[in-house]
Amino acid sequence: MQRLLRKFVTNARVLNIEQKVRHNPTAFVSLRDFAVTPGGTVSLPTIAQNPHITLYALDHFSREAIFVETPPDVDLAERPFLYQAQYEHAIRLYSMSYKSFLKLADLVRQPNKPLILIHSVGRCGSTLLSAVFNNLPDVLSLSEPEAFTEIVKRREADGSNEDEMARLLDAVLQVQCRPMGQTAVPQMVAIKFRSFSTVMIDLLHRVAPQSKHIFLYRNAEDRARSIARAFRTVEAENEAMDNANLRVRTKFVPLLSQYADRAANGSLSKVEFSMLAWLSGMQKYLELHAAGIPMCAVRYEDMIAQPEPIVRHLYDYCGLPTTPERIALGVQAFARDSQQGSSLARQNLKQDNQNQLTAEHLAEIHQLLAEHHTIHTADFIVPGTIQPT
Repeated sequence: MQRLLRKFVTNARVLNIEQKVRHNPTAFVSLRDFAVTPGGTVSLPTIAQNPHITLYALDHFSREAIFVETPPDVDLAERPFLYQAQYEHAIRLYSMSYKSFLKLADLVRQPNKPLILIHSVGRCGSTLLSAVFNNLPDVLSLSEPEAFTEIVKRREADGSNEDEMARLLDAVLQVQCRPMGQTAVPQMVAIKFRSFSTVMIDLLHRVAPQSKHIFLYRNAEDRARSIARAFRTVEAENEAMDNANLRVRTKFVPLLSQYADRAANGSLSKVEFSMLAWLSGMQKYLELHAAGIPMCAVRYEDMIAQPEPIVRHLYDYCGLPTTPERIALGVQAFARDSQQGSSLARQNLKQDNQNQLTAEHLAEIHQLLAEHHTIHTADFIVPGTIQPT
């Protein structure tokens, strides 16, 4: 029996893909995105040594980590959204227990690896900023690795599983930041998270205190217009959330708890929910900044208007050289659609009247601002915001 247990902890299961069944390209990922059949086992060192096998998701219910293998000619770091590229190009899957996953993390561990962690309120240039860092030859920038989502979803507000979540988060960082087939090992890794990551900055700071945190935000009204085009929040019908759904969504959008009754009876609009996500991200930043966690903030409007000084400031903040040649490489990212090749590319976003904010939607936004205890304006400026010169 002990021999069998040791084998289980030091091996991963191979899963052959019979069919890809994912329908919503921006939904959270899971093993259910694929129809699979068993294909034997492989050792953890085999996973560790193959740069084309990358972490896809965590499944806390089954306590497993899911990996995908992609072809050698696919550079995942060059894609706008890592999780979408992994799904599209997956040729094989692997799963392993959490115990094996923690062991794998120790196999690939790079102590005190410098990290740049990019957080945002969504639709405010974070994918562009990821490309700005990825243009440097000594930085590997990953846009939206999805395994972090499960940690946000499963972390308890009362701190009852904080140590377990910290161990998992450390393992995800170690495995996610290992080399991915580059000719040279990057000196620094940047990770651009999905828009709700601000809620776990404190846990990231505990696990990787050497990290450089960057927070991007944008005028709330302009963001709402961008959200409407990207996700059609204007034309979407209201949704009544059951208790289980409300409990999970509140972990991503903490301020939703103050509007739980409206969310439960279906009177909270999609525009209002999106606005609560903006407010939650902004409020969390304020709380963490006040607590002394080192961060810098960037307004989308400043970054677009004055890219060169913003890029220079961010490179300097992250301890990266700021030679004219390197600044020029970073600024090159502004010349193209950073989400090209994804479901959110500009050419794929509808511009019709059904996706435009009305006076009623703007009134909803302003009402939520009026009800917040600190943030009362759509163009609120958070402390620590870079002032371009």
